[in-house]
Amino acid sequence: MRPAVPVALLSALTLALSSLASAQDAGRPAEAPPAVAPTTPAPPGSAEAPAPKPRPGQASGYGWSDRPTKGRVAVPRGRRARVGGPVATFPGFVALPEGGSRVFVQLTGAVQVEEHRVPGAVTYVLKGARVDRWNNTNPLVTVHFNTPVREARLVPRGADLHFVLDLRSSVQPTWKVTPGKDGAASLEVDFPSGNYLPAEVAPPAPAAPPASAAPPASAAPPASAAAPAAADVPKR
Repeated sequence: MRPAVPVALLSALTLALSSLASAQDAGRPAEAPPAVAPTTPAPPGSAEAPAPKPRPGQASGYGWSDRPTKGRVAVPRGRRARVGGPVATFPGFVALPEGGSRVFVQLTGAVQVEEHRVPGAVTYVLKGARVDRWNNTNPLVTVHFNTPVREARLVPRGADLHFVLDLRSSVQPTWKVTPGKDGAASLEVDFPSGNYLPAEVAPPAPAAPPASAAPPASAAPPASAAAPAAADVPKR
């Protein structure tokens, strides 16, 4: 016969195992239940569509990101106009009554002017001037007028503004700053009269038609025989 195990020993062993398991469970951190995203029930009779994937550079909803994507070329922004100083408008041109010509630029205030000449161009430095619209830097083309100026344009250079004149003839211009109303001023550059337009190519003279042979002189008709003289009739 097998020896009988005391009931008290079995009860003590069971109680010890239960206490050990409870102590291990108490030492573990409590796990949070998994988060479940709320879902909108699909209308009856329709298949549930998969959620669209977000595009690169776009956040959820109406979010937007301006970070350049791969293969995209960033467009450079326009240059900002400098703030402060007299403002120069676009260049102008006028033909003078005595045959000369003048180019000018108007300013909102008086400035100091420096002249620099090089072969084929003359530059007037407007100290401290600026342009408030980048469109005013477009060239003024005068090549079709009787003037030695080919074109005139405003070029910003650091803290100054250059008034550059491209010439097609070697001449000596004269300049002056004329005061205007409300403190305004105008730089005027005058050029002497002359013939500055390119010579036009004369069209070739039309070829003379080939000389035709003179028609042969018509032959005189042959002389006819003289009619016989009438006989004298004797008078009765």
